[in-house]
This record gives sequence, C-alpha cells and structure tokens, in this order.
Amino acid sequence: MRQNSQKPFKERILQSSRSKQSRIVLAIDVHDGRPRELTDQAIGLFEQTRQSICSVKFGRQTILSIGPERTSELLSKIRGYGFTTIIDDKLNDIDETNAAITKAYVNIGFDAITVNPFTGWKGGLETTFKFAHEHGMGLLALVYMSHPGASEGYGQRVLLGAGSKKTRPEFEIFAEKAVEWKADGAVVGATRPNIVRRAKEILGTSVPIFSPGVGTQGGEIARSLKAGTDYFIIGRSITEAQNPGKIAEEFARVSISPHD
Repeated sequence: MRQNSQKPFKERILQSSRSKQSRIVLAIDVHDGRPRELTDQAIGLFEQTRQSICSVKFGRQTILSIGPERTSELLSKIRGYGFTTIIDDKLNDIDETNAAITKAYVNIGFDAITVNPFTGWKGGLETTFKFAHEHGMGLLALVYMSHPGASEGYGQRVLLGAGSKKTRPEFEIFAEKAVEWKADGAVVGATRPNIVRRAKEILGTSVPIFSPGVGTQGGEIARSLKAGTDYFIIGRSITEAQNPGKIAEEFARVSISPHD
C-alpha cells in the first residue's frame, strides 16, 4: 500500500498545472468494449493529450469495465509521466464501506477520490478522510454537480436548525464542510458560474475548485475561470473530438489566466 511519503495532492497537481501551463483535468470515461481494447483506448487518449493536461480523472464505470489489474498498470504509466490520477466514485456510504472502497483505490494507485458530503462526518466520511490523508490520497468534495438535476439536491434550501425559519442553500453548507474537513478540492459545475463564485467566497484559497461540465454540458471556461474555478474536468468535448490533442491544447490555452 502506498504510504504518505510524497507531497500532498494539492501541491502535486498545482506543480503539474504550472509545468504544463494547463488547468485541464482529462476525464477518461471509456466503458463500451473489451478490457484490453478499453485500456488501449484510454492510453491512446492520454498519449494524445498529455502535453496539454495537468491530471487525469477516471469514472467508476471505466474501472469496472477494464478491471483493477489493468487499471493499476494504466495508472502506473500515467503517474510515470508525473501526473496525478483521480477516481470519480462520489463516495457516499457508511464509514466501514467508505473506508474499504478507499483502501481498494489506494491499492490500485489512485491519487485522489471524489466524496459526497451528503453522507456526513461521524460514521460517514471521517474514517475515509483520515485513512486517505495518511496514505497520501486527496479528497474532492462534491459541492454542486454540473447536470440540470443537481439543483434538486445541492441547490435546495435547508433550515439553519431546529425551530429556525431561516434557510440557506445546501451547497453553501457543503462548501463549509469542505473547508472544515480539510478537503483537497471541491467539485462545482462550470455550468453555474454564479454558484462557482459563491462557493469560492466560502472556500477561499484553502480548497481549490474543480469544475466539470465544460463544452458538452454547456459550461464555458472563461466564465467559470473568472468566477473562481481552479481546474476544469473535461471529458467528452476532448475524448470524442476528431483530434483530441488539438482540442485539449485549445482548452489549455484558454484555461490559463494572464496572472498564471
């Protein structure tokens, strides 16, 4: 099992971002095909885009489709180039289950995992945070997802407490939890720049924002960057393009502000 003998995830991805002059996290979500074919497809996408990205994110469906052994080999190749890797699991269960899943991902070789604050701390994510950080793994808290239906959960207003008539948006509470729990990142959809802006006010500089939803879902890098996004998670707009490398390069160029 990997021990915490290296820099924290936040520092590693920042270093890669500055080195590559890119804030783009490539999302590889291949799952329709045989394991070896999917592995080769994932490697091909990485090879075509690695000059223009700062990290790689995999969806759980990809890991289930290609298997843990091939995934470990794939991650070893990617990390060999100095990139961090993220598993998008959206962890949301009781502590024993969360810890077991996190341990499995650490053993496979992932550098960070997404977690859902809905599950809470005590008996939920507390053990996961402690275990992950002890083993050098970063945790990205879901603050507001990028799809239209996210407003039904992350956007709902909740009472401030028992007997109170005052309410506030759920995502603001999750942003505060991300800071309190010392998360290594917060996921906020690029499809809602106003939410990104408000989340940034809460997160400050301690928790960077990772924004999915650019391109295919309608999010725009320029607007989200201005609102406070630190990294952009982009999948289909790059992976389904005729020339993934060229598109990744274009996104990377737009993602860097004049002050970087």
